Amino acid sequence: MILIMIEEGYEDSIWCLNLLDGLIGRLRHKRIPFRQIRTLKEVRGEDRYIYLIGSNNLWLEEAVRASNEMGIYPVLLCNQADHSFDAEYSTVCLDVVNSMRRLVELLEKQGRRRIALYGVNPQSVSDEGREKGYLTARRGSADTRGKNDIFFNTGSLKNCFEVFFRRRQEYDAVICVNEFAAVSLARRMRQRDPGRLGKVPIISCADGWLSQFYQDCILSVRGNFDARAKAAVELVESLKKNPDLSHVIMTIRWDFSMLKQGDARGFERPQQSAGRPLPRIQDAFYEDPELGEMMLVERLLRESGETDRKLLWRLLRGESYAQISEACFLTESAIKYRTRKMVELCRVSGRTQLVALLKKYLPQGLSEEEALAPDKEDGAPRVVE
Repeated sequence: MILIMIEEGYEDSIWCLNLLDGLIGRLRHKRIPFRQIRTLKEVRGEDRYIYLIGSNNLWLEEAVRASNEMGIYPVLLCNQADHSFDAEYSTVCLDVVNSMRRLVELLEKQGRRRIALYGVNPQSVSDEGREKGYLTARRGSADTRGKNDIFFNTGSLKNCFEVFFRRRQEYDAVICVNEFAAVSLARRMRQRDPGRLGKVPIISCADGWLSQFYQDCILSVRGNFDARAKAAVELVESLKKNPDLSHVIMTIRWDFSMLKQGDARGFERPQQSAGRPLPRIQDAFYEDPELGEMMLVERLLRESGETDRKLLWRLLRGESYAQISEACFLTESAIKYRTRKMVELCRVSGRTQLVALLKKYLPQGLSEEEALAPDKEDGAPRVVE
């Protein structure tokens, strides 16, 4: 039995959901039994391995040490390998530093020399790696300003934008640390300076459903969630077969295809203790209301099939339930049920607020074909080609 535990507050993020989907799918494919837990108090005597999914270094360190105290070997599924925890563990992560460095180099080869890094969360493990890779690449270029071209998100994407907007003329490309920073930047630039938006490509370091509606100005890098999930399962299998292995790091590179176009562990198992509670880390990044709304819209789009996306499009057009029922070949009660589930998922009070939320973050005037455009491919949104 392999355990899975996720950092509290991170479990609803789209990055966690994508990674978890890939991991569970891979475990089921290999017919490996697993159990998801919320606290280490749920660990049983026969449990030997645990996947820890999180983004905050403090939580990861506490979780690793607490797992070791209970005799459970942890495998971290996180966003960078630069950890120095005094404990036994292994890691599967994105090669954030080298991938970011490569991204900057690719942009420079396309003649983009004035590159900004946008939306960096100072408390994020992954953003720390992106910043490091960005600065490493900039030190090797003719433009050595580096640190001055990083725009931080300390809990308000709006404030981050206002700082950038005053200096927008300085840049010919912007790398955003995630799709939500990219969508926020694109939305606001479209409102404030659409002319400049058309001249400066926005590169998102992750892809998602919401960013697909901004393909005219956002290019998305893929996070290779399936590759990370496959590596995580193979890593535990290797640990079981090779008791001499003590610490393994597996790194997965980003997918740059869009830019190329334009128990037997061998260590003594201590007496099992009661699982101690892990701290909940306060991160201003997740307190930003704008980010919270975008994450809800992203999850709604992610979990909507073709019928639901047709329903969303017709809700945006202001059609009645009777009209939608006729167009979608569903009963009116079925339409109301689906709408109610969407309202609950987006944590709004009714259809009116749901439509207002969608209109806030989706481009206006979408045709039905455009609304249905982001088709899933292997469980992921369509990527800009």
